[in-house]
Amino acid sequence: MSKAEITAHLKKFDKPQRDALQAVRVAIAEALPEADEVIKYGIPTFAIDGKGVIGFDGYKNHNSIFPYSGSIGARLKDELAAYEQTKGSIHFDKEKPMPKILLKKIIKERLKQIAEG
Repeated sequence: MSKAEITAHLKKFDKPQRDALQAVRVAIAEALPEADEVIKYGIPTFAIDGKGVIGFDGYKNHNSIFPYSGSIGARLKDELAAYEQTKGSIHFDKEKPMPKILLKKIIKERLKQIAEG
């Protein structure tokens, strides 16, 4: 899978939602310059050595971040209190990107978790 496939995937969204998702994509790419952009479980994902670090995608009523860990919500409880969450996703406004500072915290925590094994 490639960056081109992710770009094609994002084109299915209307412009405001696509712009929000693209801003998240750029922020993640800046935080994880060594990661590969792939499609994993049907969603755009940044992976290191084949392991999903964080994914993102858009839906009818929201956009989501997928940290590939059910414990990120608990690890960042206070920072994520304002966001609707499921076991594996964190939802955010479909027309506004998730704040870069929060994305970086999620990524940092996920990398720490991966390092812990």
